Amino acid sequence: MTEKLRQLTRKHLTPERINRFWLIYYTVGVIGFAQPVSRELFQNLTGLSILMSTAIMLYFHRPWNVAFIGALTFVLLGGIFIEAVGVNTGIVFGEYQYGATLGPKIAGTPLLIGINWVMLIYIVWQIVQKINIRGAGQLLIGATLLVGYDLFLEPIAMSTDMWNWAGQQVPHQNYIAWFIISLVFLSIFKMAKINYQNPVAPGLLAAQAGFFFLLNLLNI
Repeated sequence: MTEKLRQLTRKHLTPERINRFWLIYYTVGVIGFAQPVSRELFQNLTGLSILMSTAIMLYFHRPWNVAFIGALTFVLLGGIFIEAVGVNTGIVFGEYQYGATLGPKIAGTPLLIGINWVMLIYIVWQIVQKINIRGAGQLLIGATLLVGYDLFLEPIAMSTDMWNWAGQQVPHQNYIAWFIISLVFLSIFKMAKINYQNPVAPGLLAAQAGFFFLLNLLNI
């Protein structure tokens, strides 16, 4: 039974199929969010989408070793910690509160936010590894990419009750904090000498970026 399951997995969970899946899945997401009748349903599925996307992406990761697991754990726990400090003090990102969309919380912070940090740092680190720049240049480009991603994410996060800012205005402090935190997390991957080429990770980021871009165009 186990061997048959492995054969089915190897046959159907191929990079080509998954990259097509990202495109179809997030296109359906745009349509679902764009329709008032289905928006609440798709909003409630946001947490499941983050978990599923991250799990599928990491299924294709090689190699799994102590350095990689350590770096991943640091980003996961560090992401939850810094967000908890931020949401309870306002001194990191600014004044904001999480809504119900991202699920169960500890200290007002959804556990899924750590997984989301893992997904983004993982993908961006792979991208910057391909850039023919060494040292701090890689980290600066990676952090800039993550801030750019957040620019498209913030309006949608507020309209779908992921989180809400005081006065419904995203402070500049948030983007500065995103840049610095991204630098730290990417530096952990760099110092741990994490090296990989996941065939489905860039496609996931492209699909998500397109998803948020289109929802912004539609003014969701």
